[in-house]
Amino acid sequence: MNPYDLCLKEVFSNKQHFADLFSSVYFKKDLLLDPDKLSLYDKETHHDLGFRKENDLLMFYDNMFFLHLEFQRKKDPYMPVRILNYKYAGIHQQIKTNTKLHLLYPVYSLTLYMGESKWEHRKTLYECIHKNDWNKDEIPDYEMKLFDINSDPIDFMCLYLQKFFRIIQYVYQKKWENLYTDSLLENVEEDIFYHANVFVNLNQEFIQNHTKEGVISMCKALEEYAQECITKGEQRGYSKGLTNKAYEIAQNMLSKGCQHNFIADMTGLSLDTVLKLSKH
Repeated sequence: MNPYDLCLKEVFSNKQHFADLFSSVYFKKDLLLDPDKLSLYDKETHHDLGFRKENDLLMFYDNMFFLHLEFQRKKDPYMPVRILNYKYAGIHQQIKTNTKLHLLYPVYSLTLYMGESKWEHRKTLYECIHKNDWNKDEIPDYEMKLFDINSDPIDFMCLYLQKFFRIIQYVYQKKWENLYTDSLLENVEEDIFYHANVFVNLNQEFIQNHTKEGVISMCKALEEYAQECITKGEQRGYSKGLTNKAYEIAQNMLSKGCQHNFIADMTGLSLDTVLKLSKH
């Protein structure tokens, strides 16, 4: 997985966050999912129902249905076909198991689009195929469920998700003043800054002004650590040691999902060097 998907998987492996996203977006709050009834899909505990590895995140709810969350950052004109494939592959694979199921579990899929501009591509199956009067007789149309961070309202029960999505949305839309005037962002948890910074480079002044008292953001901590190493290196004259330490910090920041430009700025390494490190 890329850093963006890994970040989102970390956020939505939290069952409260996952339940709130599906309750608010997929079920439009007509069905409020109980996080305690969610379980992360696992082949051993769920009798290997045959779901493919391509699924980004899959939860089983109360022994009734599967919830499939797909992460998407780039626009894909054939996304409805991909989602439909995941859904029906998951249903079809169930009949290949030896669990002797009398009824198959349905799969509800939601695409979480986190790109920097609005989703303006196809959302239905019929938009992906040539128009034909026989289409409706041969195969029904399908419209995928999509949450677009750029245009859909950030209306969640969970404050964590509201803060996380709003920060990214404001930066994408260049609504800088909203970052400072939105009362919801007066105090923000450290891990929200960490996760949001995977998608956008947050201004350090904003982080300092909005972080909860006594909490320092991961990126700020890395920045101070880098500066400390640089200072020590200059005092001792260990240019080689300083370079090695910069590599160490860069590797650490890459493992945390920080953006390449941000890492280059913090460590003093060239962008090309950081890109090479990311491939190892």
